[in-house]
Amino acid sequence: MAAAPAPAAPDLTPSRPVYDGGLGELYAIYLRHVVLMVLTLGWSRFWGRTRLRRYVWNHLSILGDRFEYRGRGRELLIGFLLAVVLLAAWAGLMWLAWIHVFHEKPFATFGMFDLFSLSVAVIGFPLAYVGHYAGLRYKLSRTRWRGIRCGMAGSAWHYGVVATFLHFANAMTGLLLTPVVSVNLARPRISNARLGTLPLAFAGSAGDIYGRFLGYYFLNIVAWIVAIVAAFAIVGGTAEELGITSEEFLALFTEPSLRTVLVAVALAVGVYLVFSLLILPLRCWWQAYWFRYLVSHSRAGNVLFATAITTRQMWGFLVLNYLIIVVTLGLGWPWVMHRTLRLIAAELWLYGAPDGASIGQPADRGPGFGEGLLDMFDVSGV
Repeated sequence: MAAAPAPAAPDLTPSRPVYDGGLGELYAIYLRHVVLMVLTLGWSRFWGRTRLRRYVWNHLSILGDRFEYRGRGRELLIGFLLAVVLLAAWAGLMWLAWIHVFHEKPFATFGMFDLFSLSVAVIGFPLAYVGHYAGLRYKLSRTRWRGIRCGMAGSAWHYGVVATFLHFANAMTGLLLTPVVSVNLARPRISNARLGTLPLAFAGSAGDIYGRFLGYYFLNIVAWIVAIVAAFAIVGGTAEELGITSEEFLALFTEPSLRTVLVAVALAVGVYLVFSLLILPLRCWWQAYWFRYLVSHSRAGNVLFATAITTRQMWGFLVLNYLIIVVTLGLGWPWVMHRTLRLIAAELWLYGAPDGASIGQPADRGPGFGEGLLDMFDVSGV
């Protein structure tokens, strides 16, 4: 009897994404978007956001094939209008509670606006996670690669409940549950993502990263203590050099002047430099490690992912992006997006290629409207 042929070795040919967008072209779209926003009092932002996404998607390719973005501005507009209607209905409900339940005066200094603001703050925290998941599902449902629609399974409501509970538990334990939170929120976002009928998979475990996290956690505490002591030393040294006593220093902020502003700016710069030198490198070290772990433990069928991003690269990326946004008062956002895509294209590696013959179109076409409160309530597919 002839021996069965050995299974063929998987194709692990390495490749990288390619981003060939131009910063000038991206800025031309963005500046047009900003001008139209001003002229239309903000109502053109839905179409502007769609044009930006279409440009970015169409200039990012994997294995020689570009992504396509099929979202429409009117879908975002309808989602926004539905969000306004729902907020108005909630305000009406709060008004009825104010009149018939609280009889207009629950507390001496508590008003109707305070009640509405408090209710929005309470429900807004969990709904932020619901909206994040639902928004990701909308964008994936409007994304195509090689003509195949992407998608997102799972419930945004379930994700929101889990995320709220995990973040509350993490806060109660002094952030010691951060690995549990990170892994358990990354898993549904990755494992529920689809390329057609091909699901992604995530094999991460909080136990894998807990040892390194504990080292980062306690080093972070030490760095904070050193930074605070150094900040006080800078404040005291600056005040002493300027000949300012403690009473005069307090008076500076009760009677603001040009000198107060200059002193405040000098102190802020000093404290920021101390923070940057002692805290940010440590955080960038952890962020780089977490990103490498996240990528290396994800896969799409027989396609594996890897990255070797370093702490230095993460430092340069995060700090420069922050400075770009602050210095340009937000107008540097296209530059930040451009740098992000270039970093992904340079540092992300793919090993293998998906089996196109085994991938079909998904039955679910995704939500009908985009990124409003309707998406937050996870009923946008109805």
